[in-house]
Amino acid sequence: MNDFDDEPYDDGFGEEEEGDQLVAEDWPTVHTPVPVWVMLAGLSAKAYLMYAFLAEHINARIQNPNRRIACPKQKAIAVVLELADDRQVATYRKELEALGAIRTEKYRYAGGMRQGYKYFVRFNPPAGYQGQLRLRDFYNAHPEFKSAAKWEGRTEAAKKTAAAATVPAQAKPAAKPKPAPAREARKKAAEVPLAPEVLKVLEAFRPELREAMRETAHTDAPKTLVTAVTKALKERTAEQLVSRVLRRWTTHGYAEKFETGRLERPVGAAVAMLRHGECPDAGCEDGELLADGEPCVLCIERGKNYKADHKAAREAKKAAAATAASRLLCPGCEQDRGTEGALCPLCVTGFENDVAGTAERAAEDAAKMENVPAEWSDAKARVLAEAEQARERVRREGADVLGQLLAAQFAARSAATDLHRLRLATLDADGDRPQEPGDEPEAAPEMPVMYGADPAPCSGARWDGSPCGRTTEAEDGLCGVCRGAQMAQHEDLAAAR
Repeated sequence: MNDFDDEPYDDGFGEEEEGDQLVAEDWPTVHTPVPVWVMLAGLSAKAYLMYAFLAEHINARIQNPNRRIACPKQKAIAVVLELADDRQVATYRKELEALGAIRTEKYRYAGGMRQGYKYFVRFNPPAGYQGQLRLRDFYNAHPEFKSAAKWEGRTEAAKKTAAAATVPAQAKPAAKPKPAPAREARKKAAEVPLAPEVLKVLEAFRPELREAMRETAHTDAPKTLVTAVTKALKERTAEQLVSRVLRRWTTHGYAEKFETGRLERPVGAAVAMLRHGECPDAGCEDGELLADGEPCVLCIERGKNYKADHKAAREAKKAAAATAASRLLCPGCEQDRGTEGALCPLCVTGFENDVAGTAERAAEDAAKMENVPAEWSDAKARVLAEAEQARERVRREGADVLGQLLAAQFAARSAATDLHRLRLATLDADGDRPQEPGDEPEAAPEMPVMYGADPAPCSGARWDGSPCGRTTEAEDGLCGVCRGAQMAQHEDLAAAR
């Protein structure tokens, strides 16, 4: 209910006989609360409708003003306001914000790729609001509506005053409504004839592009495009601009976009076709100098830099992809076995088998000794114990699984080597060291190694027995890594004997 009922509209003079009458035939059951101060604030019709649409989104049971938020899609608001382009909603949003009827906040969704608005609807006027707040304020500001003639029950003075107001000869002529400034400006701009050079350039655009501009901007000569043509004519002739737009329609890909339906802003495309290129030389026209028709050196250098930057970006992307792929490889065998960069079960088994085999060889050495030292009475158990101690020590220091297995392998081999040397020392002391066939170390390959053979896979093997996988051009068929490992093995055998 409004607050005007405490001051009767008819001034206590009976029933209204002339003028409009408002009769409430049915009480509304579904309605949107629109405050009186918003209705009397002088908003445009579409801004008022937008406020009502936003207010309808607010839950009436919410008491916290910080939660009175409406988040309709901008396209939905455009449908309610009957707008052809949803970007026009911004005009009425700014009008409501200037009044203080709403407050908006931007937010991102769809992974930050899209933007939306949160509308905080204000039902009470903002602080310092000086507009009309009640219906009484409206009638106080417009006494001509409040003093409408009521012929029954009025005094003679009231009748004469009302009659004088209704005499056509004494009545003031109705003021002609002033057109909106923006509409008047567009009307005057439309009445100004365009220069022949501007018309020549505008007519050079493809017919399908001009038709698309008429559909979106309702004209094939929008103000933005006319301004761009006028600016471009200061640097180029009309003929040169005609050649530019005809050439760029194809070379800049606008024809393909139009055919595939990806040309969303025809006016923007037309303006882009008119602009000077990125070359700093004012005399350059798409890579060619207007003065002599020679290629533009600056454009050539820019093209080289662009290709170099593009190549560097491509290589960086490729290197990043290779780095990411290498993180998925097993650090032991360097194969992608689905372990996401962890040591694969095959490599773990290989390390464990190597430690166990080293312990067995130590036990065999101990069995061949006549007087086994007490500390080597159980050689196999001692080798395994030292390997486990080394593994536990590096685990406490923060080593990963591969580091732990390498430490265990090194400790086992060191312990087995110590026992083997002890056994050989006892044999040398007795002077009856047996000469077993095959004990002599093989001669190390002579250096230098000849290269020049066709590239072929290395014939060597990794520690777990798997093929090396590297490529070599050496005549002995070994890569540098496998050759070094073989030479180190020969030196270890020679030193052990």
